[in-house]
Parts: sequence; structure tokens; C-alpha cells
Amino acid sequence: MRTDISEFPDRFNMASYFVDSNIEAGRGDKVAIYYEDQQISFQQVFENVNRAGNGLLALGLQPEQRVLTALHDRPEFAYFWFGAIKVGGVATQINPLLPTEDFAYYLNYTKAPIAAVDEEALENFLPALKDARYLKHVIVVGKSDLPPSTHDVAVHPWDEWLAGQGEKLDPADTSKDDPSVWLFTSGTTGHSKGAVHFHSHFPYNTEVYAKRFIGMRESDITVSGPRLFFGYATGTNLMFPWAVGATTVLFKDRPTPERLFELTQKHKATVLTNVPTLINKMLAHEGPKPDLSTLRFMWSAGEALPKDLHDRWDAAHGVPIIDGIGSAESFHIYISNSPTDVRPGSLGKLVPGYTAKLTNDEGAPVQQGDVGTLWIDGDSAALYYHNAYAKSKEHLRGGWIVSGDKFRQDADGYWYYEGRGDDLIKSGGIYVSPLEVENCLMQHESVKECCVIGKKDDAGLEKPFAIVVLNETGARSASEGITAELIDHCKKHLVRYKAPHGVAFHDKPLPRNDRDKIDRKALRKEYA
Repeated sequence: MRTDISEFPDRFNMASYFVDSNIEAGRGDKVAIYYEDQQISFQQVFENVNRAGNGLLALGLQPEQRVLTALHDRPEFAYFWFGAIKVGGVATQINPLLPTEDFAYYLNYTKAPIAAVDEEALENFLPALKDARYLKHVIVVGKSDLPPSTHDVAVHPWDEWLAGQGEKLDPADTSKDDPSVWLFTSGTTGHSKGAVHFHSHFPYNTEVYAKRFIGMRESDITVSGPRLFFGYATGTNLMFPWAVGATTVLFKDRPTPERLFELTQKHKATVLTNVPTLINKMLAHEGPKPDLSTLRFMWSAGEALPKDLHDRWDAAHGVPIIDGIGSAESFHIYISNSPTDVRPGSLGKLVPGYTAKLTNDEGAPVQQGDVGTLWIDGDSAALYYHNAYAKSKEHLRGGWIVSGDKFRQDADGYWYYEGRGDDLIKSGGIYVSPLEVENCLMQHESVKECCVIGKKDDAGLEKPFAIVVLNETGARSASEGITAELIDHCKKHLVRYKAPHGVAFHDKPLPRNDRDKIDRKALRKEYA
């Protein structure tokens, strides 16, 4: 069901919506970014976005050409990213800590002629240039003693490049339906693909979700554990606050619990963006209890949030967790709890402005309460993946996003995530959600983290199988009996057929993909 949101005008540029609008609203002197010891105003952001846009034009950027952003969470990310969009380019963003082979892939996949790279990425990034067929210019942030060129690619220090550009720039005459951003999928079945989004997509989700459903305020101060290259954080810690004239806190170093506690208290943050893995680390943090009293709420997304973890956080800090789910294909969250309606264990309710339905394997609707494949429709849905026709046909169907993820909806309208379609385990003819089993295992005092996959038994039948990392308590008491103890724990709290039929103990942290989610594919390859 659509909301009463008005249509965006045909001639529309999303950089103007998020950046220029704050100048038009008279917020030029207001703090837009806290970064290290700097307080950067919206006027300074506006001028630096314009300088970056002018700098890209000077390097020959053409309309709809991609630019690649490989930067840590620092002001230059926003200047370069929005600058590219403002002049009609297409922004793409990747983790600056990738290995060389991944940099090489993204450079050739995007065909970006220009990239902005963090100094910490150079060691892995520069070797990728020898195979980069389209790149012409690299702008390096944070380092000035650079060679003028490498592998026939011109290298520019950021400060030198930006200093020569003018601070005035009219936005390109783009349509709301022109491409503006690629968001990359998580890459669980091979290399990530770019979901192509238009200028109106991100503002649409901002209007219906951030402003209306969540209630972002001009007085908010946001901070994030997830990094800006992840579309989840680009939304919650850059676009959402700036859309209402609020302030973001940026920091380029690793998001440890200590760092997040420090910045939340220092800046009196009101909104914290998080993921369950980091929430668990924050709860395990030893030391004086942090003062989080300024937080209105904390976002959680990116991976399933176990109810036990939610309950432990609530008992420890009392800050509401707004759990929800979105995707690269939808730009952002479309099912969510809200600050005034939190149901632990659920993903909340459908965001007005989106339509959802659940179907079985034959495409027919499922009954209330049954698990089905989610179809989601809304005006932020990507229409295709670049250079992936078959994948586009499978998952992006005329405005509908069909990811293969499995959900159920209860009688009160709350939604529950049951896992990716290819993750579900069909045991004894019945689907078993690995997330449900993982949540149960995580409630055992000996389990630090775990992953449940399907593994064939001696008869060739698929059964749940758990890969477990023990915490110190479990490691001290590890014995042959702990396997049976964990299986019995699951049999006690779940229907018996859902309990693992076997357990393997992993002596290192479980592998994670470039979105910091447990790499179920790698574990399945190793154990199944």
C-alpha cells in the first residue's frame, strides 16, 4: 500500500535533496559532522561536495560514469560520494580493507575511470592497477608523498586535488529515474553484483522509513559501528541524519566497543547503528558501565538478532533496539520495529510505503503463520543488477524484489526472519530454520558463536549440524560430554527434530564475509 507521499519531480538530483537542502533551510552554520577534533558545518560540507564535483568534472567524468569509493568513515567519503552524484555520475562504494584481487574485480566490473582510495588501502590497491583496464585517476586521501602515476594511472593527493576546485556548483540536470548509486550484494554465491538505484530511490526510503516510521529529528546525533561502505550505514549515519538536518559522528578507526562507548558519551549521541555481533561484544566488554542515557534507540540489522541477545542488552542498558531488515536491492529497511513499538524476537512490521507477500515454492500465497518466500515492492527497489541478466530476472521482477529469503508473519502483523531460502534445512520433509537453532545454542552458557548448516548423515539424509566456537567457560569444561550437552539443550528448548545431529568445534572465530556476516557458504564447504 502506498502512502500519501508526493511524487518527486522529474528533474531531481539526490545530492541536492541530502546536502543542498540544508543550506536552503538555513542550517549552514549547524554542525553536520563531528570528526576527530573537528566540527564541520553544513556550509563546509556543501562547499566541499561542490569542490569534489568540480574536481571530478575536471578529470573528465561523464554523466552516468561510475566512480569507486574505497574510503574509511571520514568526511572525504561524503564529499566524494555526494560530489559524484551531484555532477550526474554514479557512486559505488566498497570496503577499503579488501585484498588486491577484490580491488581488481571491482575496478573492472564498475569500469570506473576515477577512484578515491584511503591511504591504508594503498598496499593492496596499487597492485590491482596493473590489471585495471578502465581506471585513469586515483585520488588518495590521507597521504601526500605519492608518485605522479602508477601503471599509467594518474595519482592525485586529495588535499592538492580538492584545493584547486571552486566551491560553487549547480547540480546536474538529472532525472529522478537516472542511475545514481550501485549497492553491492553480499556476494554469498560468488562475486558481488551492483544493484542499480536511481536518484529517487534513497530519498523515497528516507521519507517513508527514516522520517515517518522512525521519526528522525533535527536534534539527533548519530554514530555507527557498521562502516559507510555498507548501504545500511550510508543510510542511518549519513543520509538519514542529513535529510532532517541532524549531525553525524564519523571515525575512521575500527569500531570497537570501547570506541563506540567513548564517542556516544563524548558527543551525547541519540542514535546508534549496530549489528548483533558488535552488540554481543559490547555486552562482553569489561570495565565501568558506560553512560548511554542520551541514546533514544539503537538500530540493529545486517544479521539476525537473537531474542536472548536482545533481552540481555535491554537488561544491561535499557536502550530500545530497533531491529529490522533491508537489502542492497531495496536500499534500506522495509520491515522494522519502531521506537514506540518493539517486539523482541521479531523484525517488527511492514513499513508503510512498501507492499509484501509470502509465497510457497509454487508461487501461491501461504497461510498466516506459515513460512514463505518474501516478495517486497516499493519505490526504492532496484530494477536490475549490472551485467547479471539471469540474476536480475530471478530476483528483480518488475518492481518486486524476490530474494529467496524466508519469513513468516504472525496474526498481529509482526514479521519473523527464518533464513535465506538456500540456508533452510529440509529435515524429515520439514523445513528447519538454522537461525532458530543458532538462537537456541547461543543461550547455552558455553557458546560464544555458532553456525548451523545442513549435513547429510550416514543414510544420505540432510540433518542440522552445528559449528560452535566455545567461550572461556565452555573451553575450560570442554570434553566429549559437551557435544551431547549442547544437543540435549536444543532438544529441551526446540522440537526434537530441529536439534543438531552433530556438533563440530571451531578453534578460531567463524569466518565472515565482506559485510561482516558469518560466511555460511565457506562453513558449508568446509563441513558439509
